[in-house]
Amino acid sequence: MDKHIGKSWGKHLIIDLHQASHLNDMSLMKAAINDIIKQTQTTLLFENFHHFQPSGITGIACLAESHISVHTWPEDHFAAFDIFMCGQAQPELALAILQQYFGGVATVTTLHRGR
Repeated sequence: MDKHIGKSWGKHLIIDLHQASHLNDMSLMKAAINDIIKQTQTTLLFENFHHFQPSGITGIACLAESHISVHTWPEDHFAAFDIFMCGQAQPELALAILQQYFGGVATVTTLHRGR
C-alpha cells in the first residue's frame, strides 16, 4: 500500500459568505486577502484580480502553500471564497478576517485533501 494514501496534504475551505457588504470594493478585497496571507503566515507568489462592470470581483492569490480565490456578486450580497493551504498553515483563520471586512453569514465546508 502506498504510504501517502490517507495522508493529509492540506486543508481546503469552501466559504460561502451571504448577506455581506462592500463586495464591489477592490481595494478592500485586496486588503482582506493580504490580511489572510499575513495572519496565516503564507507566502504570496502572485495575484490577479479583475473588477467587472458594473459590479463584481474575481481574483486569485497564488501562494507557495496553494491559493486563495474569490468571486463576488455584490448585487446579491454574496461572495464565494476558495482557500487551500498545505503544510502548517491554518486556513480557518481566514473566516474571522473575511467577516471582519465584509460582515455576513458564512457557510464553511472543510476538506482534508489527500485523505
